[in-house]
Amino acid sequence: MRPNDLKEALIKSFDRLRTNDNVLIPFVVSPSTRLRTGLSSHERNPLDQSFLKHRGIVAAALAALLLVSSPGVRALTIALSDDDGWDAIGIQAAKRALAAAGHTVVLAGPLNEQSGSSAAINMTDLRIAKRRDDQGALEYSVAIGDGTEGAEPATSALVAIDIARQSTGRLPDLLVSGINVGANIGAATQFSGTVGAAIAALSPMLNGAVPAIAISTDPLCGESTPDCKTANEAHFGQVADFLVAVIARLERKAGSLEGEKGLLPRGIGLNINYPPLPEPAGVVVTRQGRTVSFADDLVVSYGADTVTINIGCREPCADVPVGTTLRGGITKIVPDETPEIPGANTTWYGRGYITIVPITPDYTADAPSAFSLGIDIKDGLGRR
Repeated sequence: MRPNDLKEALIKSFDRLRTNDNVLIPFVVSPSTRLRTGLSSHERNPLDQSFLKHRGIVAAALAALLLVSSPGVRALTIALSDDDGWDAIGIQAAKRALAAAGHTVVLAGPLNEQSGSSAAINMTDLRIAKRRDDQGALEYSVAIGDGTEGAEPATSALVAIDIARQSTGRLPDLLVSGINVGANIGAATQFSGTVGAAIAALSPMLNGAVPAIAISTDPLCGESTPDCKTANEAHFGQVADFLVAVIARLERKAGSLEGEKGLLPRGIGLNINYPPLPEPAGVVVTRQGRTVSFADDLVVSYGADTVTINIGCREPCADVPVGTTLRGGITKIVPDETPEIPGANTTWYGRGYITIVPITPDYTADAPSAFSLGIDIKDGLGRR
């Protein structure tokens, strides 16, 4: 069966996903089909066909996610990391839910917050401190230098993978990065330490490739009050339950649909973003957008304005004497008029949908034929 044929069959046969709380959520695949997408034909981008190569594979992998029952689900060894710190609200919610579902969890996160690190790796000595060994999980913090600064999220994820391998004698079944505090959608994705940790796990260059899921959400509120804390803890618990449900469906041998044994097809991960809503509008498998929205405190945010952030000198730098040190950083934030890709995760997330985007460490453009440079093999040869 071709991927697109399988996708159509899935949509027709299973249009609802049941979470752990028995809440039915509509399932949408976008933007390759007009069925249940809510997008008109003129909103669809012809270049999306190249993206379907990856999303078609993942649609097959998500067949398990659409099934209501989960016979054959087994306990997994799951490496868990994030970019908010080893004891942050999101990763702790994920740890509790995964352990309660019977999985063996090895948590290793940065000592403190390291957001915006992408897939950066520390090539220096690390300080790895065991923090807890209870509730079905081993927990570690990872630091660099004198032990006061957290390691990069990708480094921490690799540490989690290595400790899991030491414990079991084999690579873990899955790396989960998150639950991140703040959505990682659109243009923010490539800078995300949460997503970067998942990308590092997917790479065969580092510790051996492991299937990976990055998962993020915006908090319900940002006030430092007991009521806000309680509301956010409940929300992150809800997102963690959804994560457990996704993994349970992937255990139905999703990778074997492509002739593989893993939870996902080789080299493909998932970037999941859960909106800050008690009842999301649905679940959509889509593609990454090109814009980004930030709240006033520079957190990727549900319902915020699309912006461009300028980083550079805060005073003239070009004509100062050598050896001069000047202040720099974020100089301005302005509205962004970049047109969004039709059906992107930014659009669906803004509509209240849980978005799932397939990700890969491969930076090759999906449509290289669109970039005809007209360069001859002889150009530049023999010149000095």
